[in-house]
Amino acid sequence: MSNRKDNNEDDEKIILESDLYDRQYLDDDHMKENKVPSSSKSKKKKKLKKKKKKNLLFFLKWFTILCVLSLFLIGVVGAGFAYSWINDSEGLDLSKFEYIEPSSVLDKNGDFDQELQGKEKREIIDIDEIPDMVKNAFIDIEDERFYTHSGIDIRGLFRAGVGIVTSQSLSGPGGSTITQQLVKLTHLSSEKKVERKVVEMYLAMQLERQFTKDQILEAYLNKVGFANAWGIQAASKVYFDKSVDELSVSQAAVLASIIKSPTHYKPYITEEVEEGVYAIKKDDDGVIVHNENNKNRALAVVQKMKELGHITDEEFDTATEELKNNDFALQVPPNAEIYSFFTDELYIKILDDLMISENFSFDTREDAENYLLNSGLKIHSTKDPNVQNVLDEKFNDDSLFPKQSNTAKRASEALTKELGQEVNLLPEAAMTVIDNSNGHVVGMIGGRNKEKSRSLNRATQKFQVGSSTKPLTVYAPGLETKKITLATTYDDVPIQIGSWKPTNAGGYNGMTTLREGLRKSTNTLAVQSWMDIGLQDTIKYGELLGLEFVKEDEQASSLALGGYTYGQSTVAMASAFSTFASEGTRNEPILYTHIEDRDGNIVLENKQEKIRVFSEQTAFLITDVLKTAVRGGTTSLSVPNMQIAGKTGTTNNHMHAYFTGYTPYYTAAVWYGYDQNKVKVGGKEYNLNIGLSGGSRPIGPAPMWQAVMRDIHKGLKSKNLPGKPGGIVTASIDRVSGKLPTEFTSRDPRGSTIISEMFISGTVPTEHDDFHVELTLCTVSGKLATEFCPHDTVETTVRFIKPDNRFPSGVRPVNPNYVPKSESGVFVPGSQNLEQCDIHSANSVMNIQIFKDNSPISSLSLNEGESTTIQIRGSTINNKNVNNLKDLNVSSNNKNVTVTAKGNDTYTITAVSGGNSTVTAKFAFTDKISYSASISVTINKSEPEPEPQPTPTPQPEDPVSIEPETNNGNKEKEKSNKEKEPE
Repeated sequence: MSNRKDNNEDDEKIILESDLYDRQYLDDDHMKENKVPSSSKSKKKKKLKKKKKKNLLFFLKWFTILCVLSLFLIGVVGAGFAYSWINDSEGLDLSKFEYIEPSSVLDKNGDFDQELQGKEKREIIDIDEIPDMVKNAFIDIEDERFYTHSGIDIRGLFRAGVGIVTSQSLSGPGGSTITQQLVKLTHLSSEKKVERKVVEMYLAMQLERQFTKDQILEAYLNKVGFANAWGIQAASKVYFDKSVDELSVSQAAVLASIIKSPTHYKPYITEEVEEGVYAIKKDDDGVIVHNENNKNRALAVVQKMKELGHITDEEFDTATEELKNNDFALQVPPNAEIYSFFTDELYIKILDDLMISENFSFDTREDAENYLLNSGLKIHSTKDPNVQNVLDEKFNDDSLFPKQSNTAKRASEALTKELGQEVNLLPEAAMTVIDNSNGHVVGMIGGRNKEKSRSLNRATQKFQVGSSTKPLTVYAPGLETKKITLATTYDDVPIQIGSWKPTNAGGYNGMTTLREGLRKSTNTLAVQSWMDIGLQDTIKYGELLGLEFVKEDEQASSLALGGYTYGQSTVAMASAFSTFASEGTRNEPILYTHIEDRDGNIVLENKQEKIRVFSEQTAFLITDVLKTAVRGGTTSLSVPNMQIAGKTGTTNNHMHAYFTGYTPYYTAAVWYGYDQNKVKVGGKEYNLNIGLSGGSRPIGPAPMWQAVMRDIHKGLKSKNLPGKPGGIVTASIDRVSGKLPTEFTSRDPRGSTIISEMFISGTVPTEHDDFHVELTLCTVSGKLATEFCPHDTVETTVRFIKPDNRFPSGVRPVNPNYVPKSESGVFVPGSQNLEQCDIHSANSVMNIQIFKDNSPISSLSLNEGESTTIQIRGSTINNKNVNNLKDLNVSSNNKNVTVTAKGNDTYTITAVSGGNSTVTAKFAFTDKISYSASISVTINKSEPEPEPQPTPTPQPEDPVSIEPETNNGNKEKEKSNKEKEPE
């Protein structure tokens, strides 16, 4: 003990009196050099031992000095580096503690609809909502002295330092506190460098001065990643399908184990089930196999929780048992939710608006997209869940769609063979519903199936709309510019514009009003109207309606008949037609009203444009016609207790079918067709047609519209479409000329053509009907009668004559003399310079007679077997006889007589048997006109010869009584003879 004390004293001397020791060592050396003698051997040994001790102390002294100096130098250098690193760092940025949180879409009622898929699936939760048991699971395994340190855990750092020295590597545990981990997550990279560690410790200490422990822990638990989720609340729902406040101890331990290394410690094992296809591994019973790495760490978590007194022995035993037996209800993570068609389009629209908004300045669209997805925005959409649910339900009903065509089947088989993967080309459809009151898109569906987000959205794709365009780009612009009225008439006959010959689907009807032309969707009338209205006005109003055109669309086939280069979308068509339901005003269609940040501040407001397109009068007149179009015009539809109006559309060869209609509440557009109309495979082309018209029933766009509208209007108050506004007048007009009627208008042979029509004030015709005229006609030739026409073929009647200039400039009839069936016998073809009858002349046969012996006869009487000769002669209007008639036929009505031609209009009549007969001569004057004459012939029967009577033989034995012959006896004899005559 005394030696130790002495040594300790010596050590203190070394530390505190180095100069003295230096001198002492110098004195010892001096004595040695001068060889001072010793008094005894023991003294020498003792002196030698003491010398060795002093040498050791000398070494230790300098070693310590060098170490201190080295540490000092290292400290100075290290401090310099640390200062430089810290000075170069960006410092603590509290804004970086804002979480990346997915943005959410809300429906029109403010209820959650769908979550946008951002970088990190996260659901923010307050620290007060996280149970202490769950908090302790993370603190105990990650940072057990969390509540006592100031951002850095010295003991943890020492343990990490020892690990680095012993392992000769920086890859070991870093001794980071939860505060340090949070700093690394928000400010630094994951690279393992001393520089990063120094800055991390500095920022952690700074953070501890800014945040409370609960704030730090809340930020950490909401920020940290869990492989398939970010933040404790999202992880609870992904792995266990429950909220964090429902977690058990074992489940909390499983989650706490993941964050050390999510890839290594995630609870699942992923395996490749087939080439390129991966799935979560399950045992033979279908139970998810628990990853051993996670299990072992979770067991360590519960062990630590028990050691620190944060769970009871019973809770420890239960959790341990559950973890060892894989009995903690691990769930398969839900598949990423597929965006609806509505969300797909909403996503695009918001990005477009962010890029042009004055409130933002994104360099790229990707920057705007990152902001949209990861800023925890609340997007207030216009989606009506009731409407959308109906759309989803109806489009899932295969009975509302046509079956796949045979051509589509063959094309699918060919594509499947060529591509080596299954291809199935099916009939498709799309529909958009807009609220008339505000232009909000309340429902949208872009196809019959959806397999991934941001896929083909047929509701926003452009397809051919056919005749659905007519009210938009022909009739409404024409009424608005007062270039046409609903009473304007055009000749519905085959027409030609250059080499183009537009045709109708249902034949031709001659002079027709535009009201009827729109109701029945007559192509020739739409084309002629468009030619009169002009390109400039149709383009102008089409664009105001929200339609899109290209240069190639500037022609009648596109703007009058809907054969656009690219077509129009259901969104555009629904928006355009909603103009009529809104009395001529169109609200730009929108899918969201505004967007809020996570704090409830409005960051983007969707200011809607309201456009006056047409006058109330024009909108009313179009609606008045379209109400009849759906009641027997081109289809027949109804929605209980609601007025409806709409227009069908069908393209050539039934490639596409369209219907757009509206009620007082909603406007909806429906498209049916194939995604591709022409498919080329192996040098062969397949033409795919939907095979329906817009108004086809019971399957097609119109029935789909009706099915959806009936359901979404349930419970809505009965309502009518907008009524007649001021500025509308009614007048009687002639439906043939489109002008004011005259005395002849009501005498049209088909019945009066006077109708009542509505007009915008100032557009009532001022000219009178100049089509109907009174004529004296020959009914045989159809031309003006002459003095040679038989009186019974002459009539004074009303006909109508079509002016030669009735067609718009550039339009001509294919056949100028074409007479539609509906005008047959009423319309007089040709110009107003009518020709006179060229059938009847001074020498024309007007009648025929039958002669015998140069005298006209009306009857004959012949005996059986007797013959006679007759002649047939014609007569003119001047009663001049005409012989040698051509196309003459003489015949009997039965076999009692025979008629034999002898030539030169002479015929032999022979009586065959008794009775009566009629002989008729018929002369064919024209193909349609003939004259005839008849005589009646009586055939007398010949008297038969009386039969000889046998002489009776007298009987001698009988007495004979002879009585004189009397008149009575003669009468009896006559009677007896008569009874024997043949019948």
